[in-house]
Amino acid sequence: MHEENPLRQLIAALESPSAAGPDLPARLTTALDRLGALEARDTRVHVDDLERLLGMVLRLHGEERVALLADLQKAQFELLSVRDHAADHRLSGYAHSIGMRFARALQALPRGRRDRFFDAPGYLRRNPDVAQAGMDALDHYLSSGAAEGRWPFDLDADGDDLFSLGDAAPRFAADMPDPLREQAMSILRRERPSVSVIVPLWNRARLVPTAVSSALLQSYAPQEVIVIDDGSEDGGPAHLRARFPEAVAEGRLRILERKHAGVSAARNAGLAAASGAIVAYLDSDNRWEPDHLLYACAALLGTKGATSAYTAIARHNLTDGWSDILFRRYDRAALEQENFIDLNAFVHQRKLVDRLGGFDERLTRLVDWDLVLRLTTGASTAQMPVVTGHHFVERTVLSNLTFTEDAEANLARILANRQGAG
Repeated sequence: MHEENPLRQLIAALESPSAAGPDLPARLTTALDRLGALEARDTRVHVDDLERLLGMVLRLHGEERVALLADLQKAQFELLSVRDHAADHRLSGYAHSIGMRFARALQALPRGRRDRFFDAPGYLRRNPDVAQAGMDALDHYLSSGAAEGRWPFDLDADGDDLFSLGDAAPRFAADMPDPLREQAMSILRRERPSVSVIVPLWNRARLVPTAVSSALLQSYAPQEVIVIDDGSEDGGPAHLRARFPEAVAEGRLRILERKHAGVSAARNAGLAAASGAIVAYLDSDNRWEPDHLLYACAALLGTKGATSAYTAIARHNLTDGWSDILFRRYDRAALEQENFIDLNAFVHQRKLVDRLGGFDERLTRLVDWDLVLRLTTGASTAQMPVVTGHHFVERTVLSNLTFTEDAEANLARILANRQGAG
């Protein structure tokens, strides 16, 4: 009786939506053991099958490695950011000198008038060692706290308005004070904007579910997440349909399939299908924090005359091992020199595309910058210094356009377009 080639069985299993997982090494070992038994009986084994299997295994291991590395580097960066913020609770340099002058002036006041200028409960919260010692907050501050650079009150205290953040340093969405988050939510409850999320996909079947999950699970839910599959060869659409059957059935996740024509054409297809009043973008290898749409859309709708808005984004270079935060206050001249608005952090009114056009399909790189430049020309753009997303760059598995496409020719076309528009 002829026994089916175990390699082909394993290849079929790896092509299924549930292929990746901790049992992959065990399944591979079992298949190779069976293969050895077949070879011992002189059963013909096709070299093409073995080559195909090894290629699939290498790709799966690579994608799992990148996914794990992305999680680790994201967590490490957030932890370091929290640590650095905590370390800032001691004054130094010129600020320390001002603090000492403040302490001397405070000590000169009658004790009954000092409470007006000193936050004793807040001092104990910021300095648990003082609270645990049972010391009086003001006495500790005047005797040694000021000299140690401790804060007399919360120098990072936020205003009571979301739009007063202004030039404040970006903070992670999870660290936003409850009153400011509630203000953003109240804007969206009042306006109830419909939001379409555009997600282009090409050969990232194992990575895109994380991106799609982060879009579907927003605190302010989008009307639709539109995934445009640009001719993938790894079964991306099937993976998504198997992973999110309810969202697909309810129309919250729409999957469009087309022949490969590039990321700009894919996004334009998504724009053509979008029905939301606001459009947001998410790449298949990136992810949002749960409050991304909350803060981005609140910035857009809460800023008078704004037609687009952006938040801060955390960038993670998995190849070189560094992370940073991309954000600066809107400056048109600076934007024309270098893009500081990540497309994954950008939202805009849908009607802007009808008037100004979508993505330039002649470009193979810098397409995001080109669109942002056009949609913000002569219009008000709102900004919100809140880190609401994560952009991952990796050379081998993700194969981002940053590494694979030349920038010079694309930059020349963008500059020519700008001159023509002017």
